[in-house]
Formats: sequence, C-alpha cells, structure tokens
Amino acid sequence: MLEVSNLNKINPDSNSYLLDNMTFHIPKGHICGLIGENGAGKTTLMRTLMGLYSSSGSIVIDGCDMRLNEAAAKERLGIVFADDGFFDGNMRLWQIGKFYGQLYHSFNMELYLNYIEEFGLDKKQKYKRLSKGMKTRTQLAFALSHNAKMFLFDEPTAGLDKHFREKFLKICTELVADGEKSILIATHITEELDRIADYIAYMQKGRMLFYTESYKMCERFRIVTGEDYKCNLIPDEAVVYKEKNTYSTSAMVVNSKWYRIEDGLEKHIPDIREFMYYFVKGGEKNAEAIAEKYFKE
Repeated sequence: MLEVSNLNKINPDSNSYLLDNMTFHIPKGHICGLIGENGAGKTTLMRTLMGLYSSSGSIVIDGCDMRLNEAAAKERLGIVFADDGFFDGNMRLWQIGKFYGQLYHSFNMELYLNYIEEFGLDKKQKYKRLSKGMKTRTQLAFALSHNAKMFLFDEPTAGLDKHFREKFLKICTELVADGEKSILIATHITEELDRIADYIAYMQKGRMLFYTESYKMCERFRIVTGEDYKCNLIPDEAVVYKEKNTYSTSAMVVNSKWYRIEDGLEKHIPDIREFMYYFVKGGEKNAEAIAEKYFKE
C-alpha cells in the first residue's frame, strides 16, 4: 500500500538531513503507529509523504509513484492533521465539500454531508469558528468521502473528547477491515496504538530507527521492579535503562534466556508508553545499539 524507499530530505539552511535514508513498507489492511520524541521528524515525514516537501527517494501509494503521477498518488491519500489542515477558514463546511471535493474524482458530497451530520457538526458553520476537535472531525469527514486508500493521521485525536476519540479508533479498525486500506498514524497518546496498531515505526533525528510488528516490539522486553540489589544482578548488557525510585528500582530489560531474573522481582511486558519512556531515557546511542541488535530483520 505505502512503499517508501531511500527517502531523504535536506534542510537547505543547514545542509543537514531532516529525513535520512528512510525505507519502510506498510502493507494493505494494516495500521502503523509512528512514534518518537518531539522533533524526531514525524510531521516532516507526513508532509513529505503528502508531496508538500521536496525530497529524494521513492514514495509509492497504492501502486502510484508520487514522482511519476503525483495527482493520482495524492488522490489516494486521506489526510487528518492536528492543526487547521488545508481548508479555507472562511468557508462553511458544506462549501469545503463543494470546493475541495472538485480536486478528487471520487469525492462523494452526499457521503461527506452525512459524516458532517454524524460527527455532530453544522454544515453552515464557518471552519474558522470551529474548535480544534471539530476541525479534526471536519477533516476526517472529508478524508472518508473520496475513496482514499492510504490515510495519514498526524496527532488526529488531539482536541477530541473521550467519546469521539473512541469513535475515531473504531473508524480506524473498520477502515482497514476490508484489507484494501492502510493507515499511518502519529500520536503521543500511545495507549491508542496499543489498541489498534499492527506495526510500529520509531523515528529518531530524522531516521527510521526501527520498523517492526507492534507485538514483537514490546514482547522483546520486560519491565522489572523490586529491590535495588536484585535489579543490579541483571547483566548490564541486558538493561535498556534502569532507575532508582524511593522504595524500589525499575528497569526495562531484554527478554532473554541467557540470564536469570531474580525471584522477588515483579515483571511484565511493557506497553508502548513504557517502552518509549525507558528507550528514550537510555539515550540515543543505546537506542541505536538496541535497534541494530534486536530490530534488524
């Protein structure tokens, strides 16, 4: 569905890489969560995939090469961004459908207006008058109305209330259920990715540090908690990061049979939030070494 090969983007001011030789593939019918610290390049990647930024390398969306047939490739994209998006703020919601819908051969105005109503929006309201969450709902209604195949969601649930956030996650799982659509979603609310992501892509300073199936990412590690001296018995090479708390010590360690976790230490599989916390705390060099050793397949 989405094939990215040797993607590079250079900052012309500093001649440094904003995106550095990124290669990954999201198959049809799957959801990929894009994670990383602030400034890692997630939004830059999203906007480059949309064709908004110049770059070198290859971007192929549902068989359409962005360089060879940009219009056809963009036609296949459904986009929701956390900011105001690309709509004219002075337009009313029905006008947005009428005007921007002309850019897509498969845009369905009736379907768009149905989503506007379903999402609790007033089609006569001006876009600039909407709250952040309602602007996101409008973008989602539009993205769902032109037969897109690849969806790019950048912090889509920011500003959404709890009820609509649940609705959004349900929409995501329904979108990919037919096996013909895929989603790349960047979010800081990693609990959402625990629920819906099939793959995880981790970015660090413009590089794709690793790309793997979500269950494999967390399954490779354990969070252990207990007395300090017992945690210190774990070999250093197995420890991603360790921190001492008031009454105990916690660490994320590699799940392996070559060493023994002492009796009395609590252990569990990390969720994505816990993984990110310890992975980032361990430092960039350590993260690179772990990615090279455990995520290169």
